[in-house]
Amino acid sequence: MKIISKYLWEILGALVLILVVLGFFYFETSTILRVLVVILGLLSLMAIRSASEILALLIFYLGLYDFYNIRYGLAVPLFLIILTVFGLTIFTFSLWIHFQKLSQRQDKNILWLYGITTGLIAMEIFLTMSFWPVEPKVKSLVIVVVFYIISRIFYLYINNVLNSKKIVVFILISLLILGAVLAFNLFFGF
Repeated sequence: MKIISKYLWEILGALVLILVVLGFFYFETSTILRVLVVILGLLSLMAIRSASEILALLIFYLGLYDFYNIRYGLAVPLFLIILTVFGLTIFTFSLWIHFQKLSQRQDKNILWLYGITTGLIAMEIFLTMSFWPVEPKVKSLVIVVVFYIISRIFYLYINNVLNSKKIVVFILISLLILGAVLAFNLFFGF
């Protein structure tokens, strides 16, 4: 029992990763993307402590992708999907906090406030993008990039190294990466 409580977040992360990968396999037909997801999933599980950001972002991306497909393919009511997006965002943010060891440096109530704020932002973006005529892969990617930007800004703030120059550079790099991925998606149709 002691081992389970010590590794609870790792176990939960692995279980949620398996669940979202199974959902991805159900909705995605591209063999290349399936293999890529399996490789990334295995790498993040093998090095769960050092690849914790990859694990959290992969869980979040695949979960969002699954929720968009459940929304469109299975006609689940939007409010249920929005609530699950909020829950997934809180879980992913909490997983990220655990792996970054931020709860040791910051008051837990403040971290909960950051998590709830991030969850509300993700819900709003998910809802807004639900009405855009864009593929679920792209919609999910946009939300993950926003989540990543917000979580890194919180990380910099908590570690007292946040300044406007770092925020601008970080946002520009994230937007360039997002633009490159979107261009790749446009030209190759993944």
